[in-house]
Amino acid sequence: MGLGGSVTMASWTDSDYATGSFGASTFKTESNVTKPYDAAGSWSANDIAPGTALVFNASSMSPGTTVYAPFAIRTTANSVAGEVVLGSPSVASSGMGDAELGAALRYRVVRSATCDASAFTGSPAFVVGADAAKPFTAGQPAGVVNSLQAATATLPGAPTQFCFEVTLPVGASNALQGQTATATWQFTATSSS
Repeated sequence: MGLGGSVTMASWTDSDYATGSFGASTFKTESNVTKPYDAAGSWSANDIAPGTALVFNASSMSPGTTVYAPFAIRTTANSVAGEVVLGSPSVASSGMGDAELGAALRYRVVRSATCDASAFTGSPAFVVGADAAKPFTAGQPAGVVNSLQAATATLPGAPTQFCFEVTLPVGASNALQGQTATATWQFTATSSS
């Protein structure tokens, strides 16, 4: 005798879930141009051109005059580490041709805690001008690395300090007398993580 029928098997089920939470790191810098450099000086975000003014004593340069100005940059609290690159400046001059002061000036930049002629002696860490002073059309060459240290949750990273040296070369044209120029350098910082 055959019996027809169906059997339904019941099964128990169970599930496990996993959730991941994600957050992006922060990366922000600020700069200081106090002269002489003072770590307790005024730090501010200068992310819009022309930014803060470098402190040169350069209002009456003559041929052979050299002036210096410090610049320090650091990550703000809670920022990751990174690198910063110094670009070639944008320049505005009052004159043209032989009277273009911006075209006549030459500069070098080193990473240094001091900012005077001594910063360029010995074996400095050159950012611009390792072989010779450069025109304002030059920026940092490839291969130069300017590190920015990571900050803590409450304190900024240690500053990376730069020293700018600007010279009006000996033999500069007489047409430069009374001319003016403004150079604006951009530091482009990139996070490393």
